[in-house]
Amino acid sequence: MKIFNKKNKRENEMCYVTLHLNMRLMPLDRGALFEDPIDEVLHKYDIGEVTGGGTLSSEERMPISCDVEFSIKRDKIVNFISFMKGVNTIAKGSYIEYDGKKEEVGTLEGLSLILDGTGLSDEVYKENDVNEVIAEIDNLIKEKGQYHSYYTNEKNTNLYFYGNSFDEMKDIIAQYTKTSALCENSRIERI
Repeated sequence: MKIFNKKNKRENEMCYVTLHLNMRLMPLDRGALFEDPIDEVLHKYDIGEVTGGGTLSSEERMPISCDVEFSIKRDKIVNFISFMKGVNTIAKGSYIEYDGKKEEVGTLEGLSLILDGTGLSDEVYKENDVNEVIAEIDNLIKEKGQYHSYYTNEKNTNLYFYGNSFDEMKDIIAQYTKTSALCENSRIERI
């Protein structure tokens, strides 16, 4: 028979943790990029589980940042923090909060390519596919970054890319945005 003392009980308690992502992600992308793969790892190593998530949006419903919530075994919190600091798909300015503590995570920089959704000719919109723009930019920036999410309203489509350097990604895609029909009137912004 195992006797539990206060120390054993404390080690088996769960710790509630929030990962605040300084990233513009639609809810489905947040799930596919972070919640699902991290939950799989947590279950595999018996560390805990994802318990929820949410996206902070502007009045126009554009994603601004998002959170992923976890329940982590208290005796494995150090392992979890170490694991999260090693995840190389998190943007700078992101952090983990637990027990009143805050741990900075993330190394990536964000780039938003804002496409004109109303000012181009009807032919341009009919004959071109935004998915081809995403694929071409992803191909151009390869090891420097990648596409993560989007936001569309009645005036624009914002494509969100994250990588090692905003300036490198911007320089790489600058020529493409000058020649792509869908990128006419587009803007690039740091996020």
